[in-house]
Amino acid sequence: MTHGLHCRLCGENLESTTVPNIDTTCMNCGTKNHVTYHQSELVVEAVPGDPELELRERIEEFARLRNYRFNEFKEPVILALLEKRDKNGDFYCPCKARSVPENVCPCKETRDGDVEQNGKCGCRLFWKQ
Repeated sequence: MTHGLHCRLCGENLESTTVPNIDTTCMNCGTKNHVTYHQSELVVEAVPGDPELELRERIEEFARLRNYRFNEFKEPVILALLEKRDKNGDFYCPCKARSVPENVCPCKETRDGDVEQNGKCGCRLFWKQ
């Protein structure tokens, strides 16, 4: 049942219940979102935990949802994403110069079909089967 909650990364509607303190995965970008109450309203936040685990789960889920694959470039890209998080506060795509919300992995271009069109995303993390 949808309650007007949106993914904190891509903004897509999330399926959830009115029960607080649940985690739900966005079916568009693979991001885990934590739904909780704040000042009597349901809000969406990051799932607390290890940033590397969060990133790995996100990209694995996104690849699964889109039927994408990884190759030998996966680990170097993950390391670059973790460095960007340490430096800029989020998993900004290493092939993008600007640290803006649409460049958080998986970036908007990738979510919008860049892999389908080009066979891979710009940083070569996600590849078409």
